[in-house]
Amino acid sequence: MGPKVGYDKYKEFIDKIHDKKNDIPEYISIIIREGKKKDIIDVKIRKLESNILKIMAHEQEKKGWYTHSYHIPLKNLGLDDDAKNKNILPYLNHPAKIMSDKTTQETVKELIEKYVEVISERKKHFFHTARYKAKKDYSGGRKMKGF
Repeated sequence: MGPKVGYDKYKEFIDKIHDKKNDIPEYISIIIREGKKKDIIDVKIRKLESNILKIMAHEQEKKGWYTHSYHIPLKNLGLDDDAKNKNILPYLNHPAKIMSDKTTQETVKELIEKYVEVISERKKHFFHTARYKAKKDYSGGRKMKGF
């Protein structure tokens, strides 16, 4: 099994759920932690209640699995398939606005508690969390030795 297999599987899945020609409902994707494409060796797709999909990924050198992303059907938010990111964002950052589906509301609330806020990406129906990238340490200069 080559190192690209896991990422290719994920890419194929993303193409399926964001393809207009498919008969499945339109999904929004919230990326939690991207990971390095070349390092992802396996991907698990878990179906939660209300057709919410949770993607778990496993990297080559690291132990265990991590949450890669969540995929939520747009109809669970009570929005049309052609809704723009700016219309979707308030529902993701304020889960109390989600009235059409209780499970989706609870899932989004958990995401906000864990990952602070959801931020829009350039691609349509793609988002990522505020704690998406590792925090950089900008404290430069000389460090004083501790006693």
